[in-house]
Amino acid sequence: MMTVGVEGMMISPGYSYQKAPDQQNFLKRKKTRELFARILGNRKRTWRFNQSPLFLEFLMGKREYQCTPWGNPTYNIFGWQKPCYLLQDGYTRTFQELLNDTEWDRYGTGRNEKCADCMVHCGYEASAVEDTFGSWSGFGRTIKTTVMPNVQ
Repeated sequence: MMTVGVEGMMISPGYSYQKAPDQQNFLKRKKTRELFARILGNRKRTWRFNQSPLFLEFLMGKREYQCTPWGNPTYNIFGWQKPCYLLQDGYTRTFQELLNDTEWDRYGTGRNEKCADCMVHCGYEASAVEDTFGSWSGFGRTIKTTVMPNVQ
């Protein structure tokens, strides 16, 4: 991809969310981590991602994060979409209504059975970014992972 001029790519696993038309062929969390560990574990240095290095480590099973359901607010013709867009829990008219009326603790692995195998960027990329900028140690891990992505 990089050789044809693509500046960067984004990756994110799918999962068997309730309205997915094909429920049987999605990977569970353990298999998703194994797949991404194989894909990203020995990646070429020329590959460029438009994502947090710690999110990539999360996909490989090297990090544990809780979903940050407010990390990717979405607005469209229906209004502000409640998290997560895959769960389709509805919309609010205003951003303030989204903030005030959403039960944020209902979302994420261990908080909602529908989220059991989710590792999607819209909730976990924000968690990885928070890890990066939430402490000096998180920032240090990000630098190390950026400079040496294939080192354990």
